[in-house]
Amino acid sequence: MTRRVVVTGLGIVSPLGCGVELVWRRLIGGCSGLRLLADEIADDLPAKVGGIVQDRTTDPEGGFDPEISTSRKELKKMARFIQMAMVAADEALTDAGWIPQTNHDRERTATIVASGIGGFPALAHAVRTGESPGVRRLSPFTIPSFLSNLAAGQISIKHQFRGRLVAP
Repeated sequence: MTRRVVVTGLGIVSPLGCGVELVWRRLIGGCSGLRLLADEIADDLPAKVGGIVQDRTTDPEGGFDPEISTSRKELKKMARFIQMAMVAADEALTDAGWIPQTNHDRERTATIVASGIGGFPALAHAVRTGESPGVRRLSPFTIPSFLSNLAAGQISIKHQFRGRLVAP
């Protein structure tokens, strides 16, 4: 049995900014999200340019602000890629006007978020902490912070979706 999937809402967090309207305006205006990378990031790399998602300090109009979607307390448990997924998902749900009220609607709402590697910085930090000062210094939220399926998981938890959860 073939089922149709329809995208009814859009959300974006990108090096061009956050928010579909703003990013589209910048894209059409010929803006680029690529920037010269800081020496601490690219000092020993041949490539010195990359796409970095800016925060509100460097991009007051479209910079990334995870607190528009998630409380400070919850943010401490999430890697940055999860925070970005939460912001983009909230925008997409608002754009779609989708707020499932019944169990039936929640069960029919899937959450699908793709990530190449998940929270790589959190994983690297965990390795360094494990080596010194030791694994006892790791937070109990360490593993959940870098699992790639936790972006979809956190979105589902927040919005009480009960449909399929997929992390391709």
